[in-house]
Amino acid sequence: MAESVREAMIKAAWFLIAERGLEGMSTREVLARTGAPRGSVYHHFPRGRVELVELALDHSLQWMQDRINEIPARTPQEVVSGYIDIWRRVVEGTDFRAGCAMAGVTTGGRDPVILDRAQAAFTATGEALAARLEQVGVEPAEAAQRATLLVIAAEGAVILARAWRSSDPLDLVEARLS
Repeated sequence: MAESVREAMIKAAWFLIAERGLEGMSTREVLARTGAPRGSVYHHFPRGRVELVELALDHSLQWMQDRINEIPARTPQEVVSGYIDIWRRVVEGTDFRAGCAMAGVTTGGRDPVILDRAQAAFTATGEALAARLEQVGVEPAEAAQRATLLVIAAEGAVILARAWRSSDPLDLVEARLS
């Protein structure tokens, strides 16, 4: 099925935020990447850029939750490796140009609504990881702490991987947290 213009614009905003941060995501660039006409922004997103950013974050969260749910895991170590592998595919697949969209809006954001949405997305990612850890036998309280630590460590590793243009930081987190 063909992707709608609206969905293409949301994905383009998501990619731009992951590549350039919130300050680097312009509606003009979204239009250029999608080939959509100028009036498309306010046609599909009546609240403009803010609404587009919110929906890009929602898309990012859903994408990550889907990837976490796909991790083939029988042990806590496999959950850790699976999550780190998600990020390895992101950074290596973009030649270290893209990272986490939630981090991109957090570091460049000032709008409390956007920051609250990023916080909720980080929390939901941790909850999804904790659920996977519980599925492989980790007690709930321990699973929640491990998941939070994994998100914190992976986010830092993604930033360093991009700066170093190397997956070594991700490898280190995987080795130490597995």
